[in-house]
Amino acid sequence: MSTETWAVAAPQTFDVPGVTAVSARLQSGRVEVVTDDDATAVQVAVDEVGEKPLQVTRDRDRLRIAYERSRVDAFVARVRSLGESERAVVRLTVPPGTSVDLGSVDAAIDVAGTAGTVVKTVTGSVHTAGTRGSLYLRSVSGDVAAGDHTGDVSGQVVSGSLAVDGAVGRVSAASVSGAVVVTAAGTAPMVTAKTVSGDVAVRLDAGTPVSLKVRGAAGQVVLDGESVDSAARTLSVDRAAPGEDGRPTAYVTANVTSARVVVSRG
Repeated sequence: MSTETWAVAAPQTFDVPGVTAVSARLQSGRVEVVTDDDATAVQVAVDEVGEKPLQVTRDRDRLRIAYERSRVDAFVARVRSLGESERAVVRLTVPPGTSVDLGSVDAAIDVAGTAGTVVKTVTGSVHTAGTRGSLYLRSVSGDVAAGDHTGDVSGQVVSGSLAVDGAVGRVSAASVSGAVVVTAAGTAPMVTAKTVSGDVAVRLDAGTPVSLKVRGAAGQVVLDGESVDSAARTLSVDRAAPGEDGRPTAYVTANVTSARVVVSRG
């Protein structure tokens, strides 16, 4: 299948068949992606478009949506924001199993029901719901929330918050000052968190055995509502808390500079 490109200069909706992977890159505006079990093609709905035409390109089974820049545009973008000229509001409906890779500067991003998802933003908010498989999330100051996820999660924030819940497996979270909250439902996850001053909260099902390891310069560790004493002058906690017989163990490891780490069950 040859490469096809559409220049979208006004709001419109169209279908692109034969696509298994979608990527979108926006400066500002909004991107929404939802999975439709009955869909056989990717539906692209452009509700708003900026001064420049939005480029939609299909290369074999991959679809890319972005404002393509010339060398002059790229230079201008480094010294000032392109603002409304690269604003767009895009809604994508994708068949099951379509991988999704989204990026923005300050566009809000919402994703529902996808499998294999990457989302990166600078200041835009990110919300995912009902995703599964691998989920990668990165933001500088925008808040990130992943609800009802099934599978592994890797999240990185600077000052924005990171919240993850669902039947999660391995969770890797990194933050500078933003709070990290992981809520596991029906699983015993392996959670690894690294923060400077952002607090960490891990919520597990009642009766889940937990192995807890925390290292840091200062801070506090709380397990099931009770403060855990440090084994050294700096923050150093190794604690194994039993649960119900036969239940798999949740492993929680946190490295902080100065933060509060709270693990609760039930």
